[in-house]
Amino acid sequence: MLKVENLSKIYFDTLFEKVTFLLGNREKVGLIGLNGCGKTTLLKIISGKIKPDSGKVDLVNERIGYLSQEFSFKKDELVGEFLEKLVEDPYREKYKVDITMHKLSYGNYDEFQYIQNLSEGQKMKLKLAELLLKESTILLLDEPTNHLDIEGIIWFEDFIRGFDGVCIIISHDREFLNNITNKIFEIDEKRLYIFEGNYDDYLVQKEKQLEERTKHFKLQESKRERLERLIDNSHKIANGKKRGKAIRAAKKRLFREVVKNEISDYKEQRLKQFSFSGSLHRKKKVVGVNNLSFGYNKDKVIFQDVNFNVYGKERIWFYGANGIGKTTFVKLLIGVLKPLKGEIKWGENISWTYFSQDQKHIDMDATVENYFIRNTGIPFENSFGVLERFLFSKDLRNYKLKLLSPGQRARLSFAVFSMHNFNFLILDEPTNHLDIRTKEVIEEALLNFDGAIFVISHDRYFIREIGIDRAVTIENLKII
Repeated sequence: MLKVENLSKIYFDTLFEKVTFLLGNREKVGLIGLNGCGKTTLLKIISGKIKPDSGKVDLVNERIGYLSQEFSFKKDELVGEFLEKLVEDPYREKYKVDITMHKLSYGNYDEFQYIQNLSEGQKMKLKLAELLLKESTILLLDEPTNHLDIEGIIWFEDFIRGFDGVCIIISHDREFLNNITNKIFEIDEKRLYIFEGNYDDYLVQKEKQLEERTKHFKLQESKRERLERLIDNSHKIANGKKRGKAIRAAKKRLFREVVKNEISDYKEQRLKQFSFSGSLHRKKKVVGVNNLSFGYNKDKVIFQDVNFNVYGKERIWFYGANGIGKTTFVKLLIGVLKPLKGEIKWGENISWTYFSQDQKHIDMDATVENYFIRNTGIPFENSFGVLERFLFSKDLRNYKLKLLSPGQRARLSFAVFSMHNFNFLILDEPTNHLDIRTKEVIEEALLNFDGAIFVISHDRYFIREIGIDRAVTIENLKII
């Protein structure tokens, strides 16, 4: 059982306060909310990695396993070396490792493979093995599906459903949340709200909650107006004694009937609608790939004699298992890698941009303000409105990018894109770290975009929403 009482955390401002809940076995919770609202901080408090400013966490015979969204391994560490350290006696207890790896559908691992050469999904399975071999009964998982391809996500859904303990999972993957959760926790307005059921159930309950709140707010304000009018009228009473008594009585009613249980109007924090301004003629050739071959060495050929074209307003979804070469192909397209054979020929007057999933291209020591102005050329005085529209308040302008959440950095990239006239968007896992409300706005902007889109994504819900025309993958060294 996990019992949390009145947790509060303050950094420069209050992140959240009075967070209280109780969870028992087999409860699967999806934790949602805007990027930067405190979701990761809450998991770190529960796991004991940081301390709350007030409140407490009670664990009754439980062992917590925590998986962060950005994990790392030692340089040049082998798979076998990592797994050996997870048990006290590697010789006598290797069977525990093998049983666990089999549970994780990774029984055919190579002990002598460097971890750095594994796919992100395989790396995540090693981290899950670490949690399971510690016999964790509560799993706290921060954006675990970011590291998985679609096949891996489906496997992971089965794994979570079969786990006997408690799971709290930060995720912005709506289909994943629908498939595995029986509760949704939302951090909103610095409070935790609890909803029964999956994500679709949450949407229905949230809408009803906001309708009720709007109704009560209107009644409250109507009552406030009447009582304030009563106070004003009381001031007009000629008799001083009666006037004082009437004013005091009216003010007491105002406090008792309005102020004491006052509620505020709900102001949803959401990325403001924006658009991508580029456009293309439907028959315009964007890029052509002719007889392309590539491999990192002679023993690892990824593409051979590939032919592939993009035209006009096409929306192409590039899918497939981790490690098959999706990002490699994109890097060939944009010239980061050179083909062994063949050519990539761009159409005339094509302006493209690239969203990289690893965010390594971003200067992490730059401030939000400097990065935005440097990459858009917008005058300082005009930058305020755009950054506000993308939820970067005055307080956040001077934050260094390394202090932002991955989702906030992704949102900043889209703020930069929106200031340019690109007619071809190349997006590599663009929604990995974005909160759901931000995804919805970006989905609408992409759906209304008048140019071409080439997107790598494992987010099934997102792909359905942006109007894909063509799906491609890699088989037998070819793009099909």
